[in-house]
Amino acid sequence: MKLKPSQIKSFTPQIQKDFKGCLVFGTDVGAIKETAQSIIQIINTDKNPYAVVELSMDKLKEIPTAFWDEVNAISMFGGRRIIWFKNPSDTFASEWENFLKNDKGNTFVVLMSDSLNTKSKLVKICDEAKLAGSIACYPETEQDIKQTLLSSLSEEGYLIDADALALFASYLGADKAITRSEVNKLKTYLGNQKQIRLADIQACIGNGSSVVMDDMIYAALSGNHSQVQRVFNILLQEGTQPIMMIRSLMSKIDQLMIVLSKIKQGEQIDSAIKGTYPFIPFQYASLWKKIVMAWNENAVADALELLLQAEKDCKSGLPPEIILNRALTSLTAAGRRFVNARPF
Repeated sequence: MKLKPSQIKSFTPQIQKDFKGCLVFGTDVGAIKETAQSIIQIINTDKNPYAVVELSMDKLKEIPTAFWDEVNAISMFGGRRIIWFKNPSDTFASEWENFLKNDKGNTFVVLMSDSLNTKSKLVKICDEAKLAGSIACYPETEQDIKQTLLSSLSEEGYLIDADALALFASYLGADKAITRSEVNKLKTYLGNQKQIRLADIQACIGNGSSVVMDDMIYAALSGNHSQVQRVFNILLQEGTQPIMMIRSLMSKIDQLMIVLSKIKQGEQIDSAIKGTYPFIPFQYASLWKKIVMAWNENAVADALELLLQAEKDCKSGLPPEIILNRALTSLTAAGRRFVNARPF
């Protein structure tokens, strides 16, 4: 049976009573893990830490009977046993089908994978099964994020203007944990106020460190040295650790590499940008496109190597602020060289 992550709550009685397992898959790693943990909590109502046992393909290769050994094991403290099977492959499909059709025990299995897709055998088996669910977790679209925000806010009686909603959604990516955190921060800021306006979003969310961090990252990749140094100093004054800045830079470099790889394979630039998580807030959209058009894969690989070395140096006892500043200077120089060389 196909289910959506948002349907788990309403299907809880059926999952508890009728299901023998669920497969959670897709490309949104954070949502996959969060959904798998939610299902485990639904089954493990007593919160018994000994009820859950983990399994992997490596263990199954080492001990071919490992899955059935766990299925047939007796629960030490009563209640339902749960097998949390991480990253199974389609080579497990026949055993899984056999389990769903023939096992008469009380074991519940949660399959969790970020490498399977809708064409995988395991997914198709769960799609068609009456006793199992398949739950796909993919990055939310901007419209999905807006709907998540609306649902979260309306549950507690908040109303939000359309322009405020659009700005709020643009600040957020597909990470649901971040979305919840920002919503809670906004509620705290509002107090008893129930009407959310554009100015509220700008005051509460727009000045957040994540946005300031983005200012530094986009400025570096586009070669704006003065902006990089200004924001770098602000982040240091706010207590942001250099290692966190480095990892944020690396994350954006990884995203740039993925976009360039898609373009190399023939995808249109706008499509490659729009289809690569995390989503680009509107205020950075035009600048990000310039960066994508200016940089090349070799330069991106060099930038990643530069940041990896900076991260390593930060752990060696050298002053991390100086190490990061040197890396930023080199990265910004490269950004200025590439962007200035490209007529737009």
